[in-house]
Amino acid sequence: MSGKTIAIDFDNTYTACPKTWDAFIQIAQANGHRVVCVTARRDTNENREIVQIPGVMTYFTGLASKLWYMAEKLGVKVDIWIDDDPVSLVRGH
Repeated sequence: MSGKTIAIDFDNTYTACPKTWDAFIQIAQANGHRVVCVTARRDTNENREIVQIPGVMTYFTGLASKLWYMAEKLGVKVDIWIDDDPVSLVRGH
């Protein structure tokens, strides 16, 4: 199995239980997967200070569709999405 790109949302997903997600991230990375954080928040200094997951790159979509932002704007293929609000993946906020 080749490494997958796994995107995890921050608000109400990672923040629901950081210890659980930190353990998941460590296991995923140890097994060759790339884990990124994709949040609908705007890219501001304040949000960059708040939205931090150890060892994980964060992408701020600025309320845009997460699917569009990653695939079309950045050219990043996400294989697995973890998000408490799946509709936001398509529609944005």
